[in-house]
Amino acid sequence: MTRQLTTRLLCTAALAASPLASHALSSITDPIGDLLPTFGGTAAQTDLDVVSATVLYDATADLFKLTGTMAGSLGYTTNALYVWGVNRGAGTAGFAANGIDGVRFDRVILLRPDGTGAIGATALPAGAVTISGNTISAVISGALLPSTGFGKLDYTWNLWPRDTTFAGFAAIADFAPDNSNFTGTPGVVPEPASLALLGAGLGVVAWRAARRTAQARQS
Repeated sequence: MTRQLTTRLLCTAALAASPLASHALSSITDPIGDLLPTFGGTAAQTDLDVVSATVLYDATADLFKLTGTMAGSLGYTTNALYVWGVNRGAGTAGFAANGIDGVRFDRVILLRPDGTGAIGATALPAGAVTISGNTISAVISGALLPSTGFGKLDYTWNLWPRDTTFAGFAAIADFAPDNSNFTGTPGVVPEPASLALLGAGLGVVAWRAARRTAQARQS
């Protein structure tokens, strides 16, 4: 047994033993070419093969940054969907019937290679999702992911890309990690450019209004 495989098995066992012990994995790497045997697609769909995933949480700004890197450039799979499952404290094993009992979640975030995304019925704002080669990232307000028991830095995560051409479990290409969750790490998360520009625009409007008020008082 290789050292890498031994390490992965020990981490998986620790996660299964205690959800909060998942701090042992603050980011993950995933083997190339490990698409699920139940996946309905083909090995050519390397844009659905996760090789790394990270989550940053900025407590000051209450922002999460989710980043997933694939084995191939995004765009090959026309109907790709990058699903992040998050356990905020009330997660259940939604794939237990398929033999995946360590992936627990109580909310999902949907990211698309066209730069859009959603949490439930709430669309993510323009600019929240970014694509760069093999990597898809999203900046998400913590207000959209309220706690169900955990502190936000204790939330646990899993990324599973899907090809929505297929139905049910056959649509899922990969789990990262394979059968467990991982936690985020603290860090600075810049707001999406669209939100920053909106904030700057509102600031200009407020400044102009204040200037007009001051001029009116002087006249």
